[in-house]
Amino acid sequence: MLEAPYLKTKRLILRPLKNDDSGNLTYLLRPEIQKDAGPFMPHSVDDLSRHIERIISDTSWLITINNKVIGDIGVSSKHDNETGEMGWYLDPEYWRMGYATEAGSAIINYMFSTLKFCKLTAMIDSKNIPSCHLAEKLGFQLICIEYNSDLYGKKADVCSYSISNFAL
Repeated sequence: MLEAPYLKTKRLILRPLKNDDSGNLTYLLRPEIQKDAGPFMPHSVDDLSRHIERIISDTSWLITINNKVIGDIGVSSKHDNETGEMGWYLDPEYWRMGYATEAGSAIINYMFSTLKFCKLTAMIDSKNIPSCHLAEKLGFQLICIEYNSDLYGKKADVCSYSISNFAL
């Protein structure tokens, strides 16, 4: 996958994830995020470094505001960088402020305009209503719901979303 560049939005700076960023990801251990976390997500401080090792090969950014990390967002590439799967996490302190929408829009624009991806997908547990709403707000369309499916190591009803790059 390609290295993530620095991206700037109206309120945020999206910076590349680095190997030594585990101390910046402690929001992933918050109960609000852990309730939807599968076995591949970090469940302790010791897991944070392994989590970075697992996702560092993706195009991954940390979402920052005033130099404070408030979340992460990334795209794992599929099919020769024509399609990618997008995922995001935001510190619950910053929910409902538009930051995830702002960061997601910037990433979609970068993936489509600069990298010329044809399509992005998102696989979301149907119980994670805020993430489903975010995907729809970003322009993703619900393609199907896969009942009792494997979602990164846990069983869930998975909402499969997709957004296409019609500008190509």
